[in-house]
Amino acid sequence: MKMRGILITLLVFLSVNILAQDFDAVLNKTNSKFFQENYKDALSEYQQLLESGLGDTIQQSWLLGYIGVCFEELGQIEEAKDNYIAALKKGTPEPNSYSKLLAIYKSEKDVDGQEFVHLYKRKNLPYEYGKATKSLAFLYLNSKQFKKLIPVCEELLKTNPDNSKYWYFKAVAYQKLKENDKAVVAYKKTLALNPEHLNSNMNLGLILFFRANKKYEKAVKSYDAIKKPTNADYDKCKVKLNVAIVQFKKAESFLQRAYKAKPNANLKKVLYTLYKKVKEYKKAEQYQ
Repeated sequence: MKMRGILITLLVFLSVNILAQDFDAVLNKTNSKFFQENYKDALSEYQQLLESGLGDTIQQSWLLGYIGVCFEELGQIEEAKDNYIAALKKGTPEPNSYSKLLAIYKSEKDVDGQEFVHLYKRKNLPYEYGKATKSLAFLYLNSKQFKKLIPVCEELLKTNPDNSKYWYFKAVAYQKLKENDKAVVAYKKTLALNPEHLNSNMNLGLILFFRANKKYEKAVKSYDAIKKPTNADYDKCKVKLNVAIVQFKKAESFLQRAYKAKPNANLKKVLYTLYKKVKEYKKAEQYQ
């Protein structure tokens, strides 16, 4: 019985080895047509080989990639995409399938498709993991998928905590999601690493300015609503205004740095308002 088991195992091994050799032999023969750019005949033979069931999963994934290229060269883009997708799902280690499918999705402005490629690249190509993760960060930022962007930035910052770019991406994501406390922390971290970062100075300055302005206007409105304000009412209002003024001053340096780097009408108006409300009228005149 033991000898019988050994023989069966040997036969299975030999059978698999023969099938692998058969697959490689047919593939190499067809590849000659592929490299001669005889895509129509190569496609037919590749499809026959795929339908034969020969080859393991990885070999079939390579085959699907070749089929995808043939379809693409023949102008049948949807069929090309289907085969590239199938190749990626089978775990193909061949990078050409990823780059070609990604190029198609970019030409179609298909964000979901681009995400699919980057995610499978991270899964199937370990040496491309970092690059694919960075690509996802840019994709999520540009497509305004801010909830997805945050964890990707956090992953990138684990290996590169002093990269101001990903702190900035994270700050933008939090700001767009109206989580301004977290955005402030991330913008400050960005500026600690890159003090002259224009958008971080501007965005942080505006967050702090509008916070201060909200407190200022609320204090004024509350005081104006009192029909017969007393000295005590005035003193309470003054305390609230002073709190707002302190916050205005926190915004000032960031706004000034942004305006100095790139003057624009909106920042000019904000700085004018800020200096008027903190009663620095001479400075306000510079922004009229």
